Amino acid sequence: MAVEARLRVTDLAAGYGSNLVLHGVSLHVGESEIVSLLGANGSGKSTVLNTISGFLRPREGRIELDGRSISGMPPHKSFRHGVVQVSQARDLFGDLTVEENLKLGCIVHGDEGLGLEQAFAYFPRLADRRDQRVSTMSGGEQQMVALGRALMSQPRILLLDEPSGGLSPVFVEEIGNIMRRMKGDGVTMLLVEQNMRLALEISDRYLILRDGKVIGGGATGELSGSHDDIVRAIYL
Repeated sequence: MAVEARLRVTDLAAGYGSNLVLHGVSLHVGESEIVSLLGANGSGKSTVLNTISGFLRPREGRIELDGRSISGMPPHKSFRHGVVQVSQARDLFGDLTVEENLKLGCIVHGDEGLGLEQAFAYFPRLADRRDQRVSTMSGGEQQMVALGRALMSQPRILLLDEPSGGLSPVFVEEIGNIMRRMKGDGVTMLLVEQNMRLALEISDRYLILRDGKVIGGGATGELSGSHDDIVRAIYL
C-alpha cells in the first residue's frame, strides 16, 4: 500500500553538465514529518534539494507535491506551489532590515502569509532586532532570519540545507528547538544536515545517500545506543 506523502520523489536522476550526480533516488516525506538526508560531502544531498526546488532540472524521474507533478518546474513556479528552500548561503539581503527580509517571504501570498508577529513568536530574538540590517548580525541570527522568511511563505514542504552549518553550539541547540516547534506546528521538512546527532534527534526518519544513491534508512525511533552503523554506511 502506498504511503500518503506530501512530497514524493521517484527514480530521480540529475547532475551538472555531463556529470550525473543522482542515480535513481526515491524518497517520500509525509505531512508534518521531518526526513533527514545523511551522507558524506559529495554524496548528492544538496543536489536532491536543488532538483526538487527547480534550480536543477532532472534528467529522469518524477517529483510530486501532494500528488501533482512539479518535475522540472523552475524555482519561481515551484515556490508558488509551496516548495521553499533555505540554502547554505541563506540568500538574504544584507542591506535590508530583519523586518524587510521577513516580509519578502510572503510576497506571493500577500496578507495571507504568516504574520510578522507570528514569525517573531518563533524568533523572539529577531523581534528586538527588527530594524537592524541583516549584514550586521551573527551567523546564527541570520539563519533565524532565513528560516523566518521561509515560514512567512507558508511552505507546503520546507527544504533545509545544513541549517546548523558554521553555527556555535548555542545557536545549533536553538535552531534545533525551533525546528522541533515547527514540526509540532505541522511544518513538513526535508533536511540535509552534517550534524548527525541533531538530525537524528529531530527527524522522524533518515535516509543515507552515497554516490548519488539511497543505500539505507529507517525510523529514528527505532535507533538505540551508538550510531556506528550509520557512520559506517556513510563513510565506509
